Amino acid sequence: MLYMEVLRTILVGLIGSLLGGVLPIPLSELFSAALFVVMYLRLTKTDVRLPSAILTTIQIILGLSIGITVHTSELIDSFSLPLFMGLILCMLSQTTVNFFWLYKQEKWTPFESLLGAIPGAMAAILVISEEQEKPSPKIIFSHSIRLLLLVVLAGIVATTGEGTSQLSQTVSLAQIPYLILLTVLSFVFGKIVGKIGIPAPYLLTSLIVAAMFNAQFSSLHLVVPELFIMFATAILGVLIGTRLAPTSLKDAVEYSRAGFIVTALGVTVTVVYALIFSYLTSTDWEVLLLAWVPGSVEAMTAVALLLGLEPAFVAINHVMRLMMLYMMPVVLKSPLQRLSRM
Repeated sequence: MLYMEVLRTILVGLIGSLLGGVLPIPLSELFSAALFVVMYLRLTKTDVRLPSAILTTIQIILGLSIGITVHTSELIDSFSLPLFMGLILCMLSQTTVNFFWLYKQEKWTPFESLLGAIPGAMAAILVISEEQEKPSPKIIFSHSIRLLLLVVLAGIVATTGEGTSQLSQTVSLAQIPYLILLTVLSFVFGKIVGKIGIPAPYLLTSLIVAAMFNAQFSSLHLVVPELFIMFATAILGVLIGTRLAPTSLKDAVEYSRAGFIVTALGVTVTVVYALIFSYLTSTDWEVLLLAWVPGSVEAMTAVALLLGLEPAFVAINHVMRLMMLYMMPVVLKSPLQRLSRM
């Protein structure tokens, strides 16, 4: 019964995504899927939690799609020291500014403020406590609002650049066994990497596996069908919808204020750093903005892939950022909770 409800929710999201595809706005498929899912869950008064296998599927699809378009040398270039320092400084500035706003102005507790301030780490806040405590609805909602706003921003910014979509169009039958092999390898290595706590493990391993395969067998010209990318984008919309649906209208209005302000602060900080390091490193500022903006790794990577803004660079930067962000709640939980009791 539970799986049937999950299936119905996904089907509603896919229908919404198909209908939204005709709208002339960036990533309308994602937003339409989220909207349809919210309306469906509110009308049926159901609460659906999508299985982790869904997110795993999204990560592998996106990772393979990116990996087969780049070579390992491009991944190595993503780790340049100046840009890595820019990533760290930008991330710390985002978190600090957002934390003090939520703590001083919104009157959240110190630990809630930290969770709300962590830039684009929705998955992190769901697994931080040893007791597996359910995060506050205000935190989930503010992160969801931030994600929606940032996807809109990413689409608008991308239209000012010169990138072209890197979606693959067709796939031959002879390529299917290779794609299956890469999928299996990505899953196995992702399982191993996930056990040591690296965020978005399947995205990272599938990206690296596909890039290494492409470097050795570039003559095969592997492609991932565009339909798969659009499916992954639609499912991201479903995930957003399932998170927003349980929030009441009153709470939504209340939490929106914090979500909008935190997003504005985070984006402002990111734009400043993107412009500075674009000048210092001659990297397109649109690419740096998409790579450092506090959105989820899956959504920002999907945007980069769909709009042709160096998806490998974007994915690697978001994975590195999340690896550092995952440590913040673990390290700071105890002192912040002690501060809350003072």
